[in-house]
Amino acid sequence: MRNIRLLIEYDGTGYAGWQVQDGEPTVQGAVVGGIKKFTGEEAALVGASRTDAGVHALGQVANFKTSSAIPLSGMILGLNSILPEDIVIKDAREVPLDFDSRRDAKSKTYVYRVLNRTVMSRLARQSSWFVKDTLDMELMNKGAELLVGRKDFTSFRAAGSGAPHSVREVTSFTVERRGEFIEFEVRGTAFLRHMVRIMVGTLVTLGMGKLALDDIIDIIDAKDRRKVPVTAPPGGLFLKEVQY
Repeated sequence: MRNIRLLIEYDGTGYAGWQVQDGEPTVQGAVVGGIKKFTGEEAALVGASRTDAGVHALGQVANFKTSSAIPLSGMILGLNSILPEDIVIKDAREVPLDFDSRRDAKSKTYVYRVLNRTVMSRLARQSSWFVKDTLDMELMNKGAELLVGRKDFTSFRAAGSGAPHSVREVTSFTVERRGEFIEFEVRGTAFLRHMVRIMVGTLVTLGMGKLALDDIIDIIDAKDRRKVPVTAPPGGLFLKEVQY
């Protein structure tokens, strides 16, 4: 028996998220289907992050156990020849049998892209959030700093989240302009459902001048989801990397 760790990139536009759901197209379902077609085995595929509907990944990590002796290079080529064009296996490696992509992850890095110009884009409409307002970069970076640390992020937790508590640790959060795009990059040990999108929506509202820095502190302290004005849409969010 071998334990194979995959590095996966995908465009999440056409999927109901990573995790398998009855009657819905999912990334996990597509990869499991590809593994079965290629190896003949029904894989129990474990993903590091349960990305939501419409969310993308540059570096999703997933693992599965197999009795197949197919070389790793052949597995990459074979799966990529089967998988839909919006999913690609970037790397495959053999890991210890007790490795678990989700349980063993130390931290995750997400990037959110905002297209900040006067007109929308037909090319980037499913991979960014179009915001035409002028955004204060310095203010958004100061706001991002207030979100770094171990805190109760109840105000940044989606309704219906099944997490037993809302305490999470954000280890870094930066906001940088790259041409017409503004990239919000956040790393943390774990995230609540929609947490990154809610934080980005809050910072963009701050950058528009519709919130003050003191309001960010008040939102954190309130522990009330209703205090957050905007949740950024899913299309701008990318799982960039999982750290082990």
